[in-house]
Amino acid sequence: MNLLVTALVKQVPKGDHSGRLDADGRLERAGAITEMNPWCRRAVAQAVRLARECGGRSTAVTMGPPVAADVLREALAWGIDDALHLTDPALAGSDCLVTARALASTVALLDEPPDLILVGASSVDGSTGAVGAMLAEILGLPFTGPVLTLEPDSSGRQLRTTVQYDTGTESVVVDLPAVVAVAERSCDPCKAPPETWPPANAIRQVTTADLAPADWGLPGSPTKVAQVHPAPLTRDPVIFRGNPRIQATRAITELLSRGSFTPKAPAASDPIPDPPHQAVPGGLGADVMVLVGPGPEAGTRALLGAAATLAAEVGGSVTAVRTADSTDDLARWGADSVVMLTGDEPRPVAAALAKEIVARQPWAVLGAALPWDREVLARLAVASGAGLMSDLVSLSVTGGTTPRLAGLKPSGGGTLAEIISHGSPQIATLRTGLLPLRTPRADRTLKEHTLPVAADPALHRAERRTGNEGDALDRAEVVISVGRGVSPDTYAELEPMRVLLGAELAATRKVTDQGWMAHGRQIGITGRSVAPRMYVAVGLSGNLNHLAGASRAGTVVAINTDPAAEVFAHCDVGLVADWREVMPFLVEGIRSRVSG
Repeated sequence: MNLLVTALVKQVPKGDHSGRLDADGRLERAGAITEMNPWCRRAVAQAVRLARECGGRSTAVTMGPPVAADVLREALAWGIDDALHLTDPALAGSDCLVTARALASTVALLDEPPDLILVGASSVDGSTGAVGAMLAEILGLPFTGPVLTLEPDSSGRQLRTTVQYDTGTESVVVDLPAVVAVAERSCDPCKAPPETWPPANAIRQVTTADLAPADWGLPGSPTKVAQVHPAPLTRDPVIFRGNPRIQATRAITELLSRGSFTPKAPAASDPIPDPPHQAVPGGLGADVMVLVGPGPEAGTRALLGAAATLAAEVGGSVTAVRTADSTDDLARWGADSVVMLTGDEPRPVAAALAKEIVARQPWAVLGAALPWDREVLARLAVASGAGLMSDLVSLSVTGGTTPRLAGLKPSGGGTLAEIISHGSPQIATLRTGLLPLRTPRADRTLKEHTLPVAADPALHRAERRTGNEGDALDRAEVVISVGRGVSPDTYAELEPMRVLLGAELAATRKVTDQGWMAHGRQIGITGRSVAPRMYVAVGLSGNLNHLAGASRAGTVVAINTDPAAEVFAHCDVGLVADWREVMPFLVEGIRSRVSG
């Protein structure tokens, strides 16, 4: 069996970047130290392994400026057989749709079409998670991921995979050729020291002149960064230093004064608006369609409420597009009508919705930043040519007489990038854990329309193992989150605090990538978003991508030995101390001073 494997790799800034825009309205990355995207390192490692085991060849492809050749040089040093670099100033500012089109055209330049295209599950600089599914749609291929394991069968015509979700795993067999997203925990990363990298002339270089004619870069992108806003400072930190026992005593006094140990009554929230009885003057009078898939019920409710608020502003209504296993409670949370899907495989769902959209002409189509929604909307974005605004943390309407959908997402350096969609319909995925949960309205009977959805013959799903990691975190009143500053062999020392506060444990991405804690326990932009009464950050630096997942926490307590750690700028109460020294005093003080 000769398996031809192509790995798509991306160069990203190492650490945080400025988040500023340059003169052309593109995120400024000049002068940043760069490296291979962590997820792409696993894609390269798996490509090399599979090609060697199957007697085939592996190729790495990247798109980026001349300096991006470094990620291909590292891939070659790791064992990739061939490398292809698409580089052209005309590509600058490309959004995920234009990037997927460019990569699809580049893959077409390979001597033989690949049997398997591997991509990273996401990227640390953009967190879109959409390019792989878009590429699959453009090439007419099945897609699955993020996968923990992948092995071809003896015929070389199918790939057996284990797909990782926040709440469990699923066994999926996919027909080849296919596009597969690789999870970070799937294998050890490709990492080769620079002195082993081959020279740049080992790489084949192509430009847009070698591709089929198209609109590239910022001019061809239906979604654009309009401006960058500083992230609002929502906390006023009180930081303690010195003797650990004294720090613990003073911190508990501060927490008591804030009422952090007392469960609070739910805060009043804005009600979900009713649809207009008639078109709003000057309004669009168009649908906002919302995917209601197999995600958490609280996320569905928040997403429907956000859609109803947008629809009321533009004079439209909300249509929930639901699967058989989604929640039935839709009218109270914002839906005005329902489209019932007879199947739930993402590729045929997107094909059916593409036809439905032609008939309905919705103003916007929204989904959660979860694997099922991401693939459906990524494919729909390709089919409609509308592009995708991915992993947003909020939505608004802008544009005056011609309303457009705008959204915010973290963009590095403590900033939020405002993304505007110029496509039609406007398509977006949202981090539902960061959306407000509105007060439900009166229940009503909804008109339901059935939309036939065929099966996907290229995908075969088998055993699904579901855990309760996500549900436990969603319900938690207190969360203790650990970073790499807490060794896994010391987790037992957190148990007294966890039991005392009735807390759930969580972690940063780097911790779950190491396998020290379950993936479903990961907090942040690429993990879960929670809203506990108290969030205790132990031994973590305070990367803003992580803290975004805890932004709705009532009180954030930080413990770190580094007084310059970023977490101290985004907490309410900080202790500059070794957590192992201060934790026993915190437990002792809470036991003696806090009842219940």
